[in-house]
Amino acid sequence: MIEREVKHILTIDHLRAVDLLSRDLGKPLIEHQIDIYYQHPSRDFSSTDEALRLRNVNGRTELTYKGPKVSAITKSREEITVEVSDLDKADLLLRKLGFVPVAKIEKERYNFIDGKFIISIDSVVGLGDFIEIEGINVSEDELLEHVEKLKKTYGFFGEKVIKSYLELILLKRSEARSDTN
Repeated sequence: MIEREVKHILTIDHLRAVDLLSRDLGKPLIEHQIDIYYQHPSRDFSSTDEALRLRNVNGRTELTYKGPKVSAITKSREEITVEVSDLDKADLLLRKLGFVPVAKIEKERYNFIDGKFIISIDSVVGLGDFIEIEGINVSEDELLEHVEKLKKTYGFFGEKVIKSYLELILLKRSEARSDTN
């Protein structure tokens, strides 16, 4: 499956954005997500633009492979997800195979369904507040058209972000290290 999404920084508090979207789209599905990202033992995922993630969502666990981005305009990439029954055992299995955890990302996500789109308001620990719009079985043009409509309707879209949360966390970590040297 190809995941197509667009992400922007929120220009208002995430709870205010949730309130505004709730008026038009109803009550959101709220998720507490904890993501653990791993480095492959013999392939540099940062250079191949891939990711392997173990995610716990409200007590449910899934393992996801994300392929390289296939567009410079949207964050579109192949995604393969399988559900696993035990987070700790899945983590142990990956470590035994040589995968090394590189980052843990925690966020509160508020999901709204808007036709063929999922609008997510994310409050990411250590990064801030974002809005992501994901298209379900839509073209890149349909996704971009819907994003423009939402921007005009709500006006709380800040700078567009192509990087993943993992890339943003690793960049922030790298900048912090260079500031201390």
